[in-house]
Amino acid sequence: MFLVVTYKPQLFLPISSEKLLSMVSVAFYTGIIIYFVQKIAYIAINYFGANETLLGFLGNVVICLLIINMVYDILVAYGVDAKSLKAISAVLAVMVATASKKTIKNILAGVFIAAEDVIHPFDFIVIKKYAGIVVETNLFYTMIEDGDENRKKIESCKFTNFNNASFNPSTIFLDAKVSAQIPMKEIDEIVNNVLSDPETKYPQFTEKPQFLGIEKFKDGKMFLRFMGRCKGKDRKKAIVSLTMQLHKNFIEKDKNIFLQHVEY
Repeated sequence: MFLVVTYKPQLFLPISSEKLLSMVSVAFYTGIIIYFVQKIAYIAINYFGANETLLGFLGNVVICLLIINMVYDILVAYGVDAKSLKAISAVLAVMVATASKKTIKNILAGVFIAAEDVIHPFDFIVIKKYAGIVVETNLFYTMIEDGDENRKKIESCKFTNFNNASFNPSTIFLDAKVSAQIPMKEIDEIVNNVLSDPETKYPQFTEKPQFLGIEKFKDGKMFLRFMGRCKGKDRKKAIVSLTMQLHKNFIEKDKNIFLQHVEY
């Protein structure tokens, strides 16, 4: 007669109610802290204009640290030796740091670029032999696209010497086409209203808009030319602000106006 003994390996140690409660509490409180971190980041970005790329990265770092701390506390509560966990963590940290020197360098460069706020979508960048419009940017790289729609990914650490043409001064010439039958007295009155209080109406302009006079007459219309200067990155907003004021003031006087602009 043979005695058969069956052994079933236990994959998990038995968990007491106190351990289970401790593990659940750690996870619960970590979840609450993560929620508040995300909310604070959202408020800072949407209501106080904080840098989204930089704050998003810092928020993710905080959340990762919270999760790592949660896993550590849960394993300790489960019964894993804390000294062993610390030793394993130290070895892993050294391995990651050694293998990721370039990545860390890249992230630090990306953090610096984001903090200085020197690159934005649609900026025109010239770096080494590449030039193009910024179509994507993050902490790791910036993607630019040239006139032939070729894209080049440039790592953040490569931005040691570059030119962002969007910060260069830009001169705007804007033409407003109106009926040649409008008396010049009315034109002068409307133009004066358009150009009044430039600090409030045209904050994007570094040199307030000016009326240069009548550019030309054609097909019963006269072309009124305006000029102003702004930073390249603000040129679209500057054109829109001046265009809206011209349209508003001419329409209020029941005068039709056709607007077109040329940028230099």
